[in-house]
Amino acid sequence: MKKIIIMLAICASITSCMEFKPAQSTEVKGNGFQVEFLFQQDSVKVYRFVDGGRTHYFTSKGETISTFKSGKHSHRDENIK
Repeated sequence: MKKIIIMLAICASITSCMEFKPAQSTEVKGNGFQVEFLFQQDSVKVYRFVDGGRTHYFTSKGETISTFKSGKHSHRDENIK
């Protein structure tokens, strides 16, 4: 569980400073959201989608991290079950 949390935190902090890395695969879900499969570690899959300027990362185990930028500042919200 801690590995997953650390992976998501690293992923969110890296992408807040850099351009997105290409996803391994992409699907359009729901109301046209482009959901990207990023990687798999210890049988847990990590996904990303963008909604209204916020980037959301989530795993197949239910953990989520949302990031957004406001001017020079970057914010992150975590929801870990």
